Amino acid sequence: MAPLGTTLKLDRERSPGKLLQFREVPLDNMGCTAKNSMSLKRAPGPPEQAVRGSNTNYPFWPGGIDELILTGSAEDQDSEVDFVNNLLTVPPGFKNGIRFKSDGKTPIKEDEEVPVRPAEPQTPNKLSKEEEATVVNLMSIIKQEGDLLGLWQEETKRDEKIAKEKIVIEKLDAEVENELSEVIPKEDIIPVLKISETKTQRIVTQWAEELDISKPVEDFQKKIPVMAKTWPFELDPFQKKAILKLEEHANVFVAAHTSAGKTVVAEYAIALSQKHMTKTIYTSPIKALSNQKYRDFKDTFGDVGLITGDFQINQTAQCLIMTTEILRSMLYCGSEVVRDLEYVIFDEVHYINDSERGHVWEEVLILLPDHVSIVMLSATVPNTMEFANWVGGTKKKKVYVISTLKRPIPLQHFLYTGSGGKSKDERFLIVDKDGKSFNANGYLEACKAKQSRQSNQKASFGPKQGRQHLTPKQETTMWVGFIDHLKRNDKLPVIAFTLSRNRCDQNSSNLNSVDLTTSKEKSYILMFFHHCIQNLKPADRLLPQVVKLEDLLKRGIGVHHSGILPILKEIVEMLFQKGLVKRKIKKLHLEGINRQHLSVNSVTFHCAMWDAFWNTTSSEMWRCKIR
Repeated sequence: MAPLGTTLKLDRERSPGKLLQFREVPLDNMGCTAKNSMSLKRAPGPPEQAVRGSNTNYPFWPGGIDELILTGSAEDQDSEVDFVNNLLTVPPGFKNGIRFKSDGKTPIKEDEEVPVRPAEPQTPNKLSKEEEATVVNLMSIIKQEGDLLGLWQEETKRDEKIAKEKIVIEKLDAEVENELSEVIPKEDIIPVLKISETKTQRIVTQWAEELDISKPVEDFQKKIPVMAKTWPFELDPFQKKAILKLEEHANVFVAAHTSAGKTVVAEYAIALSQKHMTKTIYTSPIKALSNQKYRDFKDTFGDVGLITGDFQINQTAQCLIMTTEILRSMLYCGSEVVRDLEYVIFDEVHYINDSERGHVWEEVLILLPDHVSIVMLSATVPNTMEFANWVGGTKKKKVYVISTLKRPIPLQHFLYTGSGGKSKDERFLIVDKDGKSFNANGYLEACKAKQSRQSNQKASFGPKQGRQHLTPKQETTMWVGFIDHLKRNDKLPVIAFTLSRNRCDQNSSNLNSVDLTTSKEKSYILMFFHHCIQNLKPADRLLPQVVKLEDLLKRGIGVHHSGILPILKEIVEMLFQKGLVKRKIKKLHLEGINRQHLSVNSVTFHCAMWDAFWNTTSSEMWRCKIR
């Protein structure tokens, strides 16, 4: 059954509003579905494909790309047809049509000949003698020029050829020098990234603009008298600037320091979409961070859903939290969620620089439609304006960059050289709170302390040929002494990063003698653990991994990597967030932790055990440093 091609339109007078008549007008998107159209006005798909879409659907038209629109509607085309003189004579599929006589009404039979008017003879125009003299014969000139060129080539001398070749070589050398001067800048004009210095002037490009946060926002309450969400504390200037731009439905890039309060901007975007009865999608690079944000936002907003490879909870909620790969799949499959989508929040957007997964962020940014506003959060993007200008140029919509001047929570860097016994308190400061200078004295003292415990055969510090491996007993002694040092100095909880799942399990097995919890905490941990696994089958509750992790958690030690069951990883995350897991052994994912529960005076140690095959880039080391 063919879809309806027309609809009724009501005409009325403007001033009194009197009804005049109904007109039948054609529909612009007649028959448009997800199988043949990329328009947002196409018919919705079946309910079972509302969230995830289908791989046979067309995606919606990406924003920033000019949409192909037919010039003129069907109504205008019908009004321009001349039903007397502009009719077609050959129907589709036929070779010949009906011919008519000059009156336009009488058809001509096949055997009847049509009288043809004799054409009037045309006399050629003759030119006068004066006109013939002014006429130029181009063919004769080209022929003469070709003959002369041959003569000139024969008369060219050898020394003239050599001179021309020298001139060409000199010109080529000059062009090469100019190109090299453009590619290789001089030393005095090479830009130096100075993160700690305060910027005095705002940067504005075609598609990006940096907002000035050095001055307070005085008329904030006048511009937003009724906020979509409020907090029990005074907002910082950068948060107020971002909220003002969210109210204007603009694209925002918050490049603030760690622990500065970027989540406030994300929460306001979610609250604003709930006020407008629209949807918001919060994306994160890893599943652990998605699970954590789901628990946080569930307590704050209520109507929150989670879509990852492990969990699918409340997929029709107004706020959906998912990994970026899930959002890319939804965009390609034409998910109906995109119709009501108002904000997409990209947490840790610097993952776009990842060599293996960065293309996912690029595809999502390109595929988002025009009506969706983009909110990007990151603390580790050095070239913020360059990145924002690319996003704005792609979407043909300006991006407003908002950054902070300094880190609100100071960060210190220490080297721990202890190995148990008398040396378990050897901790040396190498970068102070200001983060501007490297403490060479602290480093030299760490080297000296390390050298003093080495034998005569290994008097010099550091390995000579490859990495020196510790024996299992030495490594156990080192970890036990290190944790005891942190516990006595009130520096727990701590996160120990390693680059191998086997080493994570091995390190946890080496800590059988460590107990970091009280009897009351043990009781709560066991009760919480058993409550979480009660839906598992009895046989699954006796799995070796479940039994081992229960014993570790009871003593305040957790393990978190991709080889752990999803339900067990979530248990570790929740207990760690509550402060009941004192030491968390984790495979190296810098964004998979929440540092809000750590006190201001605590120090987080990133204990990465570098293997010979691991090569870190400068951006990875910089990200590890600032966190």
